[in-house]
Amino acid sequence: MAISNVSVVIPARNEARFISRAIKAAKRLREVKEVIVVDGGSIDKTPEIARRLGAKVIYQSILRYPGKGIAMRDGFYYSTGEIITFFDADIKNISSDFIKGLYQPILDGEADFVKGSFGRKAGRVTELVAKPLLRMFYPELSKYSQPLSGEIAGLRKAFEIIEWEPGWGVDIGILIDVYRAGLRIIEKDLGFKDHDMKPLELLTEMAYEVAETILRRAVRDGKITSEEMKTLLKQYSEIRE
Repeated sequence: MAISNVSVVIPARNEARFISRAIKAAKRLREVKEVIVVDGGSIDKTPEIARRLGAKVIYQSILRYPGKGIAMRDGFYYSTGEIITFFDADIKNISSDFIKGLYQPILDGEADFVKGSFGRKAGRVTELVAKPLLRMFYPELSKYSQPLSGEIAGLRKAFEIIEWEPGWGVDIGILIDVYRAGLRIIEKDLGFKDHDMKPLELLTEMAYEVAETILRRAVRDGKITSEEMKTLLKQYSEIRE
């Protein structure tokens, strides 16, 4: 495919320990024309390090628009590449091969959108919330081993048609919207990902937002009614409380 202009977008908050490795890995790749770090209110040296290494730094307005999804959206709007690649800033073993593995299938003309997966069992929110709801409403997407993966790449048109979720629902929301648009999706095994596990209290919030995202799209797509959504979502509200 005659595309050689890739933008890398890295949402980050207090990731001074890892951000330099991520930026350096991205900048080694000749297809990567820009690295954008979206800072979500860091109180450490994350933005200073990123700027020193040649990344473009933009600041997320966390008071008005908090959440990972808004950081991703802002990074996309600021980007100029024909392919946009996203990954989390806290990956300890990030490498150029890891990053290129995300967008190479698009360069090769095999896909419009790539979802990264890893050589480990999917997490609790995936197994207990995302996959059961996908099997119920979007069974074609239940085949993906890690539908909540934050490591993704896509043609610009893939991100132009999605409804950006503000928080933790963004990754599953993107997957559903890209599928609904009829774009070609593949899941790419990127090997082992070394990163810190999220605390339990954050997982409960994440579970609710993931469930809400899937259910709202099910309503939008005529699979259930709003009242049925409220009934299903109530059980996740009780877990969160």
